Amino acid sequence: MRLRRSTATPPGYRGGVPRPLTIAGCRSLCSWHDTGDRLDGERLFACAGCGSEWVPSEAWTPIDYEGDVPGPVAAARRTRGTG
Repeated sequence: MRLRRSTATPPGYRGGVPRPLTIAGCRSLCSWHDTGDRLDGERLFACAGCGSEWVPSEAWTPIDYEGDVPGPVAAARRTRGTG
């Protein structure tokens, strides 16, 4: 039996972003911030603790080490990155 390699987009990656986002397992050090950069027109956020990246169109929402959604992330999520 020959197995075929899947070409499906990995969970957590948005198909329209020109490069894959870095997504790492959460640690007790997570601290999200706006990088000041844009990725495909969207604000790019990054975690200082685990190195993950996030844009507002992603299906998941990042939390910090205390389990809270940081204010700038929540605001960007509400506007879906357009505001």
